[in-house]
Amino acid sequence: MTSKEGIHQWIYAGGLGLMAAALPSSVFLMSLSQIILFLNWLAEGGFRLKFRRVAVNRPALVFISIYLVHIIALFYSSNFEYGLSTLKSRLPILLLTIIVVSSPPLPRGIREWILLVFSLSITVVSLISLAIYVSGDYSGYRELSPFISHIRMSLMVALSVITLSYLAINIFRKYLALRLLLWGLAFWHLLYLLMLHSLSGVVVFAAATVVLMLREASRAGLFWRRTGFAAAGLLTLSGVIILLALWSNVTKIESYGAPKIYSPGGSEYYHEREALIRENGYLIYSYIAENELREAWNSRSEYDFDDAGRYGDPVRPVLYRYMSSLGLRKDAHSFGRLDGNDIEAVEKGVPNYRYTRWPWIITRVHQSLWELNNYRITGEPLGHTLAQRFEFWKAAIEAIREKPVFGWGTGDIREASLFGLQQTGSALEFERWMKPHNQYLSFAVLFGIPGMLWILFALVYPGARLRKFGNAPYLAFFIILSVSMLNEDTIDTQAGLSFFVFFSNYFLFLREESEDLHP
Repeated sequence: MTSKEGIHQWIYAGGLGLMAAALPSSVFLMSLSQIILFLNWLAEGGFRLKFRRVAVNRPALVFISIYLVHIIALFYSSNFEYGLSTLKSRLPILLLTIIVVSSPPLPRGIREWILLVFSLSITVVSLISLAIYVSGDYSGYRELSPFISHIRMSLMVALSVITLSYLAINIFRKYLALRLLLWGLAFWHLLYLLMLHSLSGVVVFAAATVVLMLREASRAGLFWRRTGFAAAGLLTLSGVIILLALWSNVTKIESYGAPKIYSPGGSEYYHEREALIRENGYLIYSYIAENELREAWNSRSEYDFDDAGRYGDPVRPVLYRYMSSLGLRKDAHSFGRLDGNDIEAVEKGVPNYRYTRWPWIITRVHQSLWELNNYRITGEPLGHTLAQRFEFWKAAIEAIREKPVFGWGTGDIREASLFGLQQTGSALEFERWMKPHNQYLSFAVLFGIPGMLWILFALVYPGARLRKFGNAPYLAFFIILSVSMLNEDTIDTQAGLSFFVFFSNYFLFLREESEDLHP
């Protein structure tokens, strides 16, 4: 290898390392790293050999075809300008894959260090987030991921926990100090995943963990096989039991006791008869003595009864829900039973006293189930993210029914979403950001059912053809990506797309000097 080739090789390795570091920390560096990789690829030359490497790599060609589908669907898109913008944002599917597949192999051992760079970057971001958390200077857990979406961050952290564990067990097993460091980082990243309060991140991590447990158990001896399957089954059963218990809490019906017309303070109770939503079984909009409750609240809180609380949540409905969760009528006498911790919880927007006692993940699941039950009863999606997702999914299905074969075209996701919301008679007022929030449905809307099926094939085939599903980190990445796309448009943001493209190429196509370049 000449010195020039060596320089290009190390720039290539450095560009990949920079992109790995940028994924959790900097959208700007994500773009810069890809520019560096592309310019180095151009300066390196040897294009005939490079394109030959791409041409004979069938899994890579199938993967690249995802971008080809976008190009084809642009030609029948009515919103050509937005379609071009979408093509531009998803260009890494084409360019990064060509760069990785066609470039000479890296020096041996570089791949593991790229993973370490990725995990160390997450560690730095997590420490910054910890400082924000300790300071208390944040209004929501989304701010604990200061550089990218906390949902995308949670996917990366979930993968990091698994890859760090894999490196400790399989790659650096002879180095005790390094193994202990890797295990420590994996444990810290798991804590950070919980600190992010991302239910999506926890779900994908749990799904990947269960699959990997079953995979390892199937390869072990009889005792460990039984133990592994029992553990995976116990985890799954525990999850189902918790869900059923929480659903029972959400749907149960409780009574306020003997009917009363007047409050102890002499006010006539107001009942909103058509409002059937409940908190811990008690009707929220029943037994309300609003005027005396307003006076009682304003005498004990700096946040006005008719205004917003500490984090922007309106005080009145939160207080109604909180008192209902305790089985209290909404009057001054019952309000007097609340202590300072209860007042502070309402000021922070906490609608149920149990949320001050439960672990956040149980609280988050309960909130989602409460939203689902409320949507089931009222059909009202406003203000509830899960209910809105159902509206988006129904709208996407209507759009697919309208154009099932070719879809709406690469640039028409907004037009399709608006059409679907109108067809379903949704109460949601359309806004430009509204999309299906399900990547599979998005593919079907844009490219039709055949286009969606081809993209699914293009996602699965390379790993199957190259026998990568036997590799634990790739299998974990594939599960994390696939599950996340059920309730998110994962690749519609730069961070999500970069995560998808980078690790797809890393696990599938990146080669080292001792490996054959061709599949």
